[in-house]
Amino acid sequence: MKVLMLNGSSNPKGNTRCALEIVAEELAKEGIESDIFEIGAGPVRDCIGCGRCTENGCVFADDRVNEFVALAKQADAFVFGTPVYYA
Repeated sequence: MKVLMLNGSSNPKGNTRCALEIVAEELAKEGIESDIFEIGAGPVRDCIGCGRCTENGCVFADDRVNEFVALAKQADAFVFGTPVYYA
């Protein structure tokens, strides 16, 4: 089994990353492989509904979403780490 984890924080060494690393450690104890994907601090384009998707992803995106989608196709499960900046 392989778990793909997404760090939605713009800080690659922040608390969200630390939490995902704890999850990765617990998964490893159970013999489950995991990877943490850093989406980064750059803007992420949303789908514009143009219908021109290809096997390689969105033809208009120049962000890391297509890279994540390619990895997601190989994963059995996901963990999404999202930071909370207002609390």
